[in-house]
Amino acid sequence: MTSMNISEVEFKLVYQNPYASLYLNEALKLAVCNAEQEYIPIGHFKSVFLQMSALIEQNPIHYLIFDKRNLRTFHQPSMEWYFAVWKPEIKNKGLTHHFKILPNIPWFAKSVEAGKHEIFQKYGTDILEGIQITYVSSIEEVLELIPKK
Repeated sequence: MTSMNISEVEFKLVYQNPYASLYLNEALKLAVCNAEQEYIPIGHFKSVFLQMSALIEQNPIHYLIFDKRNLRTFHQPSMEWYFAVWKPEIKNKGLTHHFKILPNIPWFAKSVEAGKHEIFQKYGTDILEGIQITYVSSIEEVLELIPKK
Protein backbone atom coordinates (compact mmCIF):
# COMPACT_ATOMS: atom_id res chain seq x y z
CA MET A 1 0.00 0.00 0.00
CA THR A 2 1.56 3.33 -1.04
CA SER A 3 -1.12 5.45 0.59
CA MET A 4 -4.12 5.24 2.87
CA ASN A 5 -7.33 7.21 2.74
CA ILE A 6 -9.26 7.97 5.93
CA SER A 7 -12.35 10.16 5.97
CA GLU A 8 -11.42 11.58 2.55
CA VAL A 9 -7.94 12.49 3.82
CA GLU A 10 -5.05 10.97 1.88
CA PHE A 11 -1.86 9.87 3.60
CA LYS A 12 1.25 9.04 1.60
CA LEU A 13 3.39 6.09 2.68
CA VAL A 14 6.86 7.49 3.41
CA TYR A 15 8.54 4.61 5.23
CA GLN A 16 7.83 0.98 5.97
CA ASN A 17 9.52 -1.94 7.65
CA PRO A 18 7.99 -5.35 8.40
CA TYR A 19 6.66 -4.09 11.76
CA ALA A 20 5.54 -0.48 11.24
CA SER A 21 4.51 1.97 8.53
CA LEU A 22 4.86 5.74 8.49
CA TYR A 23 2.36 7.88 6.57
CA LEU A 24 2.27 11.63 6.01
CA ASN A 25 -0.30 14.25 5.12
CA GLU A 26 1.76 17.37 4.40
CA ALA A 27 -1.21 19.76 4.29
CA LEU A 28 -2.34 18.81 7.82
CA LYS A 29 1.26 18.53 9.11
CA LEU A 30 0.18 15.11 10.36
CA ALA A 31 2.06 11.80 10.37
CA VAL A 32 0.70 8.37 11.27
CA CYS A 33 2.87 5.58 12.61
CA ASN A 34 0.96 2.33 12.28
CA ALA A 35 2.06 -0.79 14.14
CA GLU A 36 1.65 -3.62 11.63
CA GLN A 37 2.45 -6.57 13.92
CA GLU A 38 1.71 -7.74 17.45
CA TYR A 39 5.26 -6.80 18.48
CA ILE A 40 7.87 -4.36 17.15
CA PRO A 41 11.49 -5.35 17.89
CA ILE A 42 13.40 -2.37 19.31
CA GLY A 43 15.65 -2.01 16.24
CA HIS A 44 12.65 -1.70 13.93
CA PHE A 45 10.89 0.52 16.45
CA LYS A 46 13.81 2.94 16.56
CA SER A 47 14.15 2.77 12.78
CA VAL A 48 10.63 4.04 12.14
CA PHE A 49 10.93 6.88 14.64
CA LEU A 50 14.40 7.89 13.44
CA GLN A 51 12.87 8.00 9.96
CA MET A 52 10.25 10.34 11.42
CA SER A 53 13.06 12.53 12.78
CA ALA A 54 14.60 12.72 9.31
CA LEU A 55 11.20 13.38 7.71
CA ILE A 56 10.49 16.34 9.96
CA GLU A 57 13.68 18.00 8.71
CA GLN A 58 12.02 18.32 5.26
CA ASN A 59 8.35 18.65 6.25
CA PRO A 60 7.07 20.60 9.23
CA ILE A 61 5.05 18.07 11.22
CA HIS A 62 3.08 19.18 14.27
CA TYR A 63 0.94 16.09 14.88
CA LEU A 64 1.73 12.40 15.18
CA ILE A 65 -0.71 9.55 15.53
CA PHE A 66 0.80 6.35 16.89
CA ASP A 67 -1.73 3.65 16.06
CA LYS A 68 -0.90 0.71 18.33
CA ARG A 69 -4.11 -1.27 17.81
CA ASN A 70 -2.25 -4.26 16.31
CA LEU A 71 0.17 -4.53 19.24
CA ARG A 72 -0.24 -7.35 21.74
CA THR A 73 3.12 -7.02 23.49
CA PHE A 74 4.26 -4.08 25.58
CA HIS A 75 8.05 -3.49 25.48
CA GLN A 76 9.39 -1.20 28.22
CA PRO A 77 12.88 -0.55 26.70
CA SER A 78 11.26 0.71 23.47
CA MET A 79 8.88 2.92 25.43
CA GLU A 80 11.71 4.32 27.54
CA TRP A 81 13.75 5.27 24.44
CA TYR A 82 10.62 6.75 22.82
CA PHE A 83 9.73 8.90 25.86
CA ALA A 84 13.13 9.81 27.25
CA VAL A 85 15.23 10.19 24.09
CA TRP A 86 13.10 10.59 20.98
CA LYS A 87 10.17 12.74 22.19
CA PRO A 88 12.28 15.49 23.79
CA GLU A 89 14.45 15.66 20.66
CA ILE A 90 11.52 15.80 18.26
CA LYS A 91 9.73 18.43 20.37
CA ASN A 92 12.54 20.84 19.50
CA LYS A 93 11.74 20.23 15.82
CA GLY A 94 8.10 21.28 16.24
CA LEU A 95 6.30 17.97 16.82
CA THR A 96 4.44 18.67 20.03
CA HIS A 97 1.06 16.93 19.65
CA HIS A 98 1.04 13.15 19.99
CA PHE A 99 -2.10 11.07 19.64
CA LYS A 100 -2.13 7.44 20.76
CA ILE A 101 -4.54 4.72 19.76
CA LEU A 102 -4.15 1.75 22.08
CA PRO A 103 -5.32 -1.80 21.45
CA ASN A 104 -8.66 -2.62 23.01
CA ILE A 105 -6.98 -4.73 25.70
CA PRO A 106 -7.43 -3.50 29.29
CA TRP A 107 -4.03 -4.71 30.53
CA PHE A 108 -2.22 -2.85 27.71
CA ALA A 109 -3.36 0.57 28.97
CA LYS A 110 -2.32 -0.45 32.50
CA SER A 111 1.11 -1.48 31.17
CA VAL A 112 1.50 1.91 29.47
CA GLU A 113 0.66 3.74 32.70
CA ALA A 114 3.05 1.58 34.74
CA GLY A 115 5.76 2.09 32.12
CA LYS A 116 5.29 5.86 32.13
CA HIS A 117 5.45 5.87 35.93
CA GLU A 118 8.78 4.01 35.82
CA ILE A 119 10.16 6.43 33.20
CA PHE A 120 9.06 9.47 35.22
CA GLN A 121 10.73 7.99 38.32
CA LYS A 122 13.98 7.65 36.37
CA TYR A 123 13.94 10.86 34.26
CA GLY A 124 11.43 13.16 35.96
CA THR A 125 8.10 14.33 34.58
CA ASP A 126 9.63 17.38 32.92
CA ILE A 127 10.94 15.22 30.03
CA LEU A 128 7.49 15.64 28.48
CA GLU A 129 7.16 19.36 29.19
CA GLY A 130 5.73 21.10 26.12
CA ILE A 131 4.41 17.83 24.65
CA GLN A 132 0.69 17.16 24.50
CA ILE A 133 -0.35 13.49 24.56
CA THR A 134 -3.95 12.59 23.81
CA TYR A 135 -5.40 9.09 23.81
CA VAL A 136 -8.02 8.57 21.10
CA SER A 137 -9.95 5.65 19.66
CA SER A 138 -9.43 6.30 15.93
CA ILE A 139 -7.61 8.31 13.31
CA GLU A 140 -10.96 9.86 12.39
CA GLU A 141 -11.22 11.26 15.90
CA VAL A 142 -7.85 13.00 15.47
CA LEU A 143 -8.96 14.46 12.15
CA GLU A 144 -11.86 16.07 14.00
CA LEU A 145 -9.55 17.52 16.67
CA ILE A 146 -6.82 19.15 14.59
CA PRO A 147 -7.27 22.41 12.69
CA LYS A 148 -7.84 22.08 8.94
CA LYS A 149 -5.65 24.22 6.74
